[in-house]
Amino acid sequence: MVRRCSAKKSIQRSPKESFIACVGKQFLYPSDLASMDLAHIDVADADFFIKKYVEEWVCKQLLIAQANDPSIQPALEGKLNDYKHDLLAYHFLEALIQPEFNVDVSSEEIADYYQKHKHRDFILHHDIVKGIFLAIPKKATCINAIKALMLSSKAADRKKLQIYCKPYVHTTILDTDAWFAWEAVLAKTGYRPTGDAPRLLKTNKFIHVAGRKHIYFLKINQYKLAQEIAPLEAVIDRIRAIILHKRKVDLMNKIKCKLLEDAKKNHTCLIQMQ
Repeated sequence: MVRRCSAKKSIQRSPKESFIACVGKQFLYPSDLASMDLAHIDVADADFFIKKYVEEWVCKQLLIAQANDPSIQPALEGKLNDYKHDLLAYHFLEALIQPEFNVDVSSEEIADYYQKHKHRDFILHHDIVKGIFLAIPKKATCINAIKALMLSSKAADRKKLQIYCKPYVHTTILDTDAWFAWEAVLAKTGYRPTGDAPRLLKTNKFIHVAGRKHIYFLKINQYKLAQEIAPLEAVIDRIRAIILHKRKVDLMNKIKCKLLEDAKKNHTCLIQMQ
């Protein structure tokens, strides 16, 4: 059994440390596994993930060893040089871009992009909802209070609801300002409704169902069905990323054009094409 490794990286190795695996003159030691992030993995599963990591390391070393064959090297050298030059050019271009790249995107830019592209690019592929969604264990003593607070529109009651639901954070969604995929809500709360989702969303604003172990409360404030246009607030981050990407590409092209023009003026390049 391989011991579970710490998530902290260790750069020191004991002279007496035994290796876990080796391929030729390449060795893998327990201290080399220190960079693995196993904090979120159960102890029972840790050995499985470590075993897979070791097997991947061995396969990689075997491939590298075969790739070092003299008959393969000439073909690789050209590709490696191309990759190196592409990487150098990309990183230098990134360095040139940074001083001029504006990462601020106004709400007006986002709204304008949304209006121009919503019918083509922002059609929903799944149902989304806004509201409050809870799964409370039947043994809980505050069920009636939780239901009353859910149906209240007072800000003070919303804070009380957050306090009541704190022990059940893994089965509750209290963020009424965010849109969530309906399937994600069902997965988090564990509620499995009968019938089709569109009809359920259209005909219910409040669902109160007693399951085998939990009581489900689902207060649906808003919903959008698949094939409808996504609301702006649900795609703001996506639009911001699109605008920044377009802005970056335009800036890259501008910088490359200037480099080319300067090179022609300084006679540091020659292009012999009609």
